[in-house]
This record gives sequence, C-alpha cells and structure tokens, in this order.
Amino acid sequence: MKVIAIANHKGGVGKTTTTVNLAACLAEKGSEVLIIDLDPQGNATSHLGFNPNDFEETINDVLNDSSNKIDINDLIVEHGTKGLYLIPANLAMSRADLSMSGLIEKDHRLRKAIKKLRKGFDFVLIDCPPSLATLSINAFFAADDVIIVVQTQPMALDAVNMIDETLFEIYSSRPDFPIVPYALPTMHDKLTTVSKTVLNAINEKFNPNTFSPIHNNVKLKEASGYGKHILEYDPVCAGATDYRRLAKDILKVYDNEKNEGRRYISRDS
Repeated sequence: MKVIAIANHKGGVGKTTTTVNLAACLAEKGSEVLIIDLDPQGNATSHLGFNPNDFEETINDVLNDSSNKIDINDLIVEHGTKGLYLIPANLAMSRADLSMSGLIEKDHRLRKAIKKLRKGFDFVLIDCPPSLATLSINAFFAADDVIIVVQTQPMALDAVNMIDETLFEIYSSRPDFPIVPYALPTMHDKLTTVSKTVLNAINEKFNPNTFSPIHNNVKLKEASGYGKHILEYDPVCAGATDYRRLAKDILKVYDNEKNEGRRYISRDS
C-alpha cells in the first residue's frame, strides 16, 4: 500500500481535482484506491458527489478520538466507481489545530489510523488542506510520498519553498524512510510564456521527480461542480487524458522502485 499526500498550502491550485481524478484513473487501471479527505471544506467529499454534512462521523472523529474507540474502517464509503473509496470530511475539522493540541503524538494520529486499515488498498491518497498546520503535518508523517501541486503561474514556487522547509523537518525525524517529494504542474497553458517559464523552473527544482503537466481544461472544473470525477463526466476530454497519463506514470514509478529503489532529491535541488 502506497500512501500519497497531495499538498500545497496555497488554495485553488488543483489539489482536490488531482486527488479525485488521479484516484479514479488508478481505479480504472484496476487499483483499489482510498481517498482520505483531510480538508475541513470537504471538497473531495463533494467532488465525489457526497454532501459533507450528511456524515455523522468523519476522519476528524478518528483524529480526535483519544480513547481510540472509533474504527477508521467504519468510516469508509464506497463510491459507485469500482475500486474507489472515500473517508469524508466536513467543517467539524476546522478546529483541528485547537482540538488536537492536547493529544499525545498529535502529529502521528493519521499515520497510526492508516495502519489499522483492514482492506488491502493499493493506494491511499490524502487530500491535504490549504495550510501547513496540524492536519497537513499529519498527512506528511503518514505519507510515503508527497505530490506538490504547483500551478504554472507567477510566484507559485514561493509556496513550494515553504513546503520544502516543512518536509525537511519531517525528513529529519524519519531518517529510516524519508518522504519522496514529486511536483505536479497544474493549470498549465502551453501557449503563454509565463506558464512555460514557471514549468521550466519546476522541472529544474524537482528533476527528475516532476510529472507531466495537467493542462487548463474547463471540463475539470465542470466535473467538480457536478460532483463527478472526470471519467464520469467526460472520459474523452483532454483533462481525462492528462490524469490517465499521470496514473500511468505513478504506476510506472512504483514498478521501478521494486527494481531500482526509491528516488530522492537533495534539499538544495
């Protein structure tokens, strides 16, 4: 089981779009995929067609359960797409920084909960909130890898540098199994000079751990608004093609790991 955190503390860059559509494309290829919605706004939950307010218990209850009586497996919701599952979130999680502050090992709550999953998932994708506070730190400690979603727009790399510092702190406490960061350029417009310039900068910083970009595509936004992943909404559009390619590339990365080991990037790259 691979646990991947999909992150950027800047909102509106395509984190949830990536989490949901990547999960759907991995499921299409036969993988069993669990999405953990870690954003208090419940965007991944909504994107999959669920109402966040319909759930009495969410991942928030697991994270705040000091008695460890709530079973994470009981929170898993099966989506209509074969192989796709969700643990939902809603606004109850918005006070997580305060509510979790007194818990023992508060930054490791999610990691320990994921270890209790009984179903043999191939992938667990964590949709991180747009912040670098308690919830995102939980995701980073739980993750094998982090995909940093970077919009190919001016000043995008400023946000990446802040995540880089945070991940380095996590590396320092996990020397036996450091997280591997990857970059995913999103909302890319290949016709504009600024997008090309930022894409080149992303490639230079993360090489060789940069995935091919997700291009601007209105169908991706429409699918989110209708509570559908892109394979439900328009499986032949350019956005679907981009996310199918990403799923293929990720599967290839993990196949290569079995033979060649994990790829790392130095902090200064």
